[in-house]
Amino acid sequence: MQKLRGVGEKVFGLSKEFIGVVINNDRWQAEGDAQQDRASERLRALRKETEAQAKEAKAEVLDRKERAAQRAKG
Repeated sequence: MQKLRGVGEKVFGLSKEFIGVVINNDRWQAEGDAQQDRASERLRALRKETEAQAKEAKAEVLDRKERAAQRAKG
C-alpha cells in the first residue's frame, strides 16, 4: 500500500511540474520537483525496509534449522 502511495505521489508531482512548465509557473515546477524527490526518498526507504525484513526472515530460518540440527544430534 505504501509503495502504491509513493508511486502515486511521484506521478502527481510529475504532473504538477509538467503543468508548471506548460503555464510557465516556477512555483508549481519547484513544488512538483520537490514532491517527486520526497516520493523517491520514501520509496527508497521502503525498499531498504523490505530488504531488511527479508534478511531478518532468512536469519530466523537459518536459526531454526540450526536448532533443529542440534536437537537431532543430541
